[in-house]
Amino acid sequence: MVKVFFLIGVFVFTLNAEPWRETKTFILKKDEFAKIVIKSISPQLERVFFWRWTLYTDKKLVVHENFDRVVGQHMLDLDRHQAFHKRLLGAVKSERDVPYGLVVFKKFDDVNKTAQFDFFLIDRENRIKADYVSKEAKK
Repeated sequence: MVKVFFLIGVFVFTLNAEPWRETKTFILKKDEFAKIVIKSISPQLERVFFWRWTLYTDKKLVVHENFDRVVGQHMLDLDRHQAFHKRLLGAVKSERDVPYGLVVFKKFDDVNKTAQFDFFLIDRENRIKADYVSKEAKK
């Protein structure tokens, strides 16, 4: 009987888990861009998601992001609020099938003045493809 409850618990846990499909690490200097081209499979759309950081002080990082020409700004803190997420497509059946990207501020290197970010692509339905473009220096 215990085995049955254990198997049911594992099944329910895997249904509620938020597995990421892909991950990519970016190490950026001030005003360098991390750029990702998001391609939806159906309908065929191509959109660009990029971010950069502009200020680091007191373990807080100011990040500017732009997705499909809609801009945003985030204050990421190494002690508490370390991430922001971006919806990459709209819902089709339910909110659970919405693909999104999660940008996590991992650490700051004081010697090299660089910030490390991890990008996680969560896409349960495999509705998009991400092309990671190497970082670009501000022009």
